Amino acid sequence: MTTERELSWVFLLPALLVPTLGSLIYFVWFPEGKLGQAAYSATKIFTLLYPVLFLKWVGLGGLIRRMRTHAEVRWPRWRTIVLTGFGSGLAIALVGSLLMLTPLGTMVREGAGAVADKAEGLGFKEHFVFFAIFLAVFHSALEEFYWRWFACGQLRKKTGRWMSHGIAAVAFGGHHLVITLQFFPPALAGLFTICVVAGGFIWTLMYERQGTLIGCWISHFCVDVFLMIIGFQLIMEVA
Repeated sequence: MTTERELSWVFLLPALLVPTLGSLIYFVWFPEGKLGQAAYSATKIFTLLYPVLFLKWVGLGGLIRRMRTHAEVRWPRWRTIVLTGFGSGLAIALVGSLLMLTPLGTMVREGAGAVADKAEGLGFKEHFVFFAIFLAVFHSALEEFYWRWFACGQLRKKTGRWMSHGIAAVAFGGHHLVITLQFFPPALAGLFTICVVAGGFIWTLMYERQGTLIGCWISHFCVDVFLMIIGFQLIMEVA
């Protein structure tokens, strides 16, 4: 029987910082060629394997079974979880689609050249559809596993409920800020990062309320599909 223990800051801080450091390596310092591609792969492998190193300590609560809480909780039905996931994800995508019809959308399209150059430098421009499928389906699941289950779950043991939501959401936004700064002006990149942080906060609340990653993963998947469609359109504009 696994005894769940609180994870030390020595092990928790790398979980919060490495994804942002990795994005600096593969998007800023070495954005082209094999080194950047290797850094990208290494960062994603880290997010998959690092939590696994501590499974004996942290347990599997909230991953393969509902989270264990101190109070009696009536978890939502699975149908409600699925519908909430699709509803929230599609609502966010709809808001994003409407914003693309405003001057904000024009500012985004001005970054089409930079998006295409980065996609080519990292080697996935010619295989963008496969990259988009991987990102929307598997990468979104990986991020939910890493940020909602592992990072936020462990932070809550050390900082309490609301602080854990906030820290995990800000850390989740860190590597997104690095990436968006490569494509857009700082003010626009900052706005997008605030949206990412808000999304991370929403998904941690969903995870807490539902006790499972399924709902927030579905929501995340819908948002990533929308973003990949925008990314494809930007690349096609300069193809």
